[in-house]
Amino acid sequence: MSRDDATRGFLIHLGVYVLVVGLLAALNLYRNPSNLWFVWVLLGWGIGVAAHGLALLLQRSGWRDEIFTDRRKRSFLVHLFVYVAVNALLIVVNLLYSPGYYWFLFLLIGWGVLLAAHAYAAFFRGRGAARTGVAS
Repeated sequence: MSRDDATRGFLIHLGVYVLVVGLLAALNLYRNPSNLWFVWVLLGWGIGVAAHGLALLLQRSGWRDEIFTDRRKRSFLVHLFVYVAVNALLIVVNLLYSPGYYWFLFLLIGWGVLLAAHAYAAFFRGRGAARTGVAS
């Protein structure tokens, strides 16, 4: 994918996000202004759009540190961002709607274990292979 295609793809996703969330907000405010449910769509989908923007930014940063040039490490950073953002949102939802039962812990721990495996694969597994392009 060329540089312009990646930027165009992000701008299309951002535009669709703004358009759909704007329409949902208008619908929500018109039909049921006492229950602002569109905020959950705004935040949930916004995390995905922000992750896409972060991936593009890291790829285009021009910084020569390995964390920015190695695709596996850059991918881990994006997934770490999504993990933190989504789990923060889930904690808020849990505490607002079912404060007596901390179900967010199951997701936090389960996803955290998988994220730790991703970190291991990105930073420790096949150290030389990532630089040379050889599969491990």
